[in-house]
Amino acid sequence: MKKLTIATGIIALMASLTVTAAEVTVRQISLEWEATANPDGNALYNSLCSACHGVSGNGSGPAAGAVEKEVPDLRMLAIKNGGVYPHQSVERAIRGDSREIVHGTIDMPNWEQQFMYVKSGWNTFMRQAYARRRIHALDKYIETLQLGESLKTVEQTR
Repeated sequence: MKKLTIATGIIALMASLTVTAAEVTVRQISLEWEATANPDGNALYNSLCSACHGVSGNGSGPAAGAVEKEVPDLRMLAIKNGGVYPHQSVERAIRGDSREIVHGTIDMPNWEQQFMYVKSGWNTFMRQAYARRRIHALDKYIETLQLGESLKTVEQTR
């Protein structure tokens, strides 16, 4: 069975974290590709993002302390963007295109590359489509985490 192995140093997204006085221990857990085969944004978020970003998206997940920079509060994206949820910016951040802008470091994995190589036997077009579906599902789920009553999507403002 194929497994998705994340070779980056920060595997905090799939890690268990134990914090003791001045010591952080991160344990790597292998992720079966089938666990992310369903493009359900909620399931993907809980499997891949909540360890750092927290279940509610507030940036205080159990592995957030292992990341050098402050983990962004995903609930505030629309508020910080004038009440409009920034779909393109979020998808760029998940793809790894704008990690410097959103996260300030490369602490967040490049999920587009990770998703593309889950199906390494597929041609490039199919792998890209597979990755795009998962990135879009994550984006749509993160939109549901937004705080504030004045949330408008780009479609509503046109």
